Amino acid sequence: MLILSASLLAHAQGVPKAYEAINYQGKVNSKQVRFSLAEGYISASSLKMYLPGKIRPLVFEPDAGVADANNRLKFIPVPQGRPDYFILDNMQEAYDEIPAYIAGSYFFNNKKIAVKFWVVKSNTH
Repeated sequence: MLILSASLLAHAQGVPKAYEAINYQGKVNSKQVRFSLAEGYISASSLKMYLPGKIRPLVFEPDAGVADANNRLKFIPVPQGRPDYFILDNMQEAYDEIPAYIAGSYFFNNKKIAVKFWVVKSNTH
């Protein structure tokens, strides 16, 4: 059993991701928000909102595996229980050119707040 478990673990670690993670950042009501766009596998995308004084961020994940007919994708809190959520526009499985920004809305306490996330430039040369 131990050999089988080790074999499965080694195999799982050797499997490459089928998507590229593109990192974005922005602010909502002065709170830092980071968005990871899983280009090529949109359902693996996620948002993290950092609250002042908290160690762990609030995490939001897509509520569906694909965007709707208008290319919008809703991100709900994980674990569920919070009433807030994001809806991001122009969400696609793959892009010909990575967008410089992703726009959408944050919904909290029956209020809609416009949001924009800008791509984070890599410092690699």
